[in-house]
Amino acid sequence: MKFPGQGELFPSPNKKYQELVFFVLFYNGTKKKLNKHIELVNDLGFDAFIFQIHNPTSLFDLPVTANLSFGLQHRIAEQIENLLNLLPQQKIIYAFSGPSHSAIEAIARRQASDVKALVCDSGPTNEFLKSMYNLLEHEYQFSLPRRLIQWPLISMMWNPTLQTTLHEDLKKFPKNFKVLSIRGWKDKLVSASDIDAAFEPHSQLDWQKLSLPQASHVQGLKTSPNEYRHGVEKFLKEVATPI
Repeated sequence: MKFPGQGELFPSPNKKYQELVFFVLFYNGTKKKLNKHIELVNDLGFDAFIFQIHNPTSLFDLPVTANLSFGLQHRIAEQIENLLNLLPQQKIIYAFSGPSHSAIEAIARRQASDVKALVCDSGPTNEFLKSMYNLLEHEYQFSLPRRLIQWPLISMMWNPTLQTTLHEDLKKFPKNFKVLSIRGWKDKLVSASDIDAAFEPHSQLDWQKLSLPQASHVQGLKTSPNEYRHGVEKFLKEVATPI
């Protein structure tokens, strides 16, 4: 089957679990950059799925959804929702950085109907605007004048309200919904405390932390491979259904 968004299925050579691990890339990421993550879940016995998130290529390529909502967060959430509809099995969503907000939005809109659990690596953030500024400073390395000009523009492109729907969406998650929150203490874009503040108000969630003192933004598997693999393996085996 051909999937939209360059979606691609990676079957495990030794499938042990019913659930599919559905990856949501970090912004400007490529499928190739998650090869090690795909190998990790395949080795554990999970099929994996990945797609290319919507990335506007020009000023005329506006991030607008089918119901005319504007913003990359909503556009990516729509992508996720449409792809989930094409995959009949139960899913474990594994999302990175800012697009983890879109994954949470999609799960909330579907009332977690076919999503068993969520892994969030380097996100979400309770301080949306601060993280956007950090992105321009540390990732894109824009000069101060350019940061001050583009910060509000890029933030509005992601979500024109200049905030996310994060807490509204998390309130819709069912009781005891399981979440693994992965964070690096050297992350200059999204701090561990800002991730904690995203999840802590939602007492109905059954969430746990995987803290990596040596890891930076979305680099946990690269810089702390043993701790990362052990934490992810433990969580996935707890939430998955053996065949």
